[in-house]
Amino acid sequence: MNEKRELTRRDFVRGTACAGMGITLGMAHATAAPARQPAKSRVVVIRDAKALDDKSKVQTEVLPRMLDDGLKAFAGTASTQEAWKRYFQPEDKVTIKSNVMFAPTPPELVRAIMEGIATAGVAIDTIRVWDRNWGGKGPDQADPRTWDWRPGFDANSVSNAVHEATALVNVPRLMNHLLVGLGAALKNWAGAVTNINVRDKDVAFAIHGDSGAEMGMLNAIPAIRKKCRLIVVEALRPLCHGGPYVNPRYVWPYKGLVIGTDPVAVDSVCLKILQGRRDQIRGGSWPLSPPPKHVAIADTKYKLGTADMSKIEIVRLGWEEDAFV
Repeated sequence: MNEKRELTRRDFVRGTACAGMGITLGMAHATAAPARQPAKSRVVVIRDAKALDDKSKVQTEVLPRMLDDGLKAFAGTASTQEAWKRYFQPEDKVTIKSNVMFAPTPPELVRAIMEGIATAGVAIDTIRVWDRNWGGKGPDQADPRTWDWRPGFDANSVSNAVHEATALVNVPRLMNHLLVGLGAALKNWAGAVTNINVRDKDVAFAIHGDSGAEMGMLNAIPAIRKKCRLIVVEALRPLCHGGPYVNPRYVWPYKGLVIGTDPVAVDSVCLKILQGRRDQIRGGSWPLSPPPKHVAIADTKYKLGTADMSKIEIVRLGWEEDAFV
């Protein structure tokens, strides 16, 4: 019951009397309780040296275990099923936002995510995956080469895949991007809209100017902001320079996943990984170019999460060599 209660004279007298007693009992020497600190944004970085073979092929017996262990650590649950149930319910209509351009999201990861979500009671054959205006449904269509679904876009240039879902999973590949500096969680939603171009001429979303500084506006689209339940960045074979075009010289076997729900915190951690690798290659500072301005602006302007590393809890699991975080 939520009832308003007026302050009576008796209440006032009782309160002031108690306050007076406090002073006489030594409360004058008490200090104010410290302000409660806001919870940190948790980001899990999980790696396994056996996630790829010597030809960089994804090992399907290792990757699902990495995903489950990483999500369990992120959710803080005792079991994997509890972790998946934390984010998905049986009645959810789940759609995975992958990436198909130049460095596509591995179908092995998409399939593992579908299988994990299914443990929460969602029928696996109903789970969709898509990018741009193509997609598929179920584990048999985890590979984009099998896609046959064209979701289309609404009058505001947002994919119907977003609107038809009740829950979204953001699954980008970690890369340097020549237009915005960093391709990860925030940038991946560029494939969820249409009517955009690099000159920002007559567009629905002006995201490319000033090195993509306003990329956060896509994550701030109400349906995306409300429905995105989970972020899983594929960092098995990141690309540290020249992306999205793939030069094998700059692809390296990091063999990791980055898991979170705060897209700004996730991207901030991804930045450390990419920058660490670039500095390692050069033997000194090799800053990302262009600078990924959109990450900080997604925090300060769009309030999508935190870019302050002091407010991010990084949980590292597994293989530690050259983790860079």
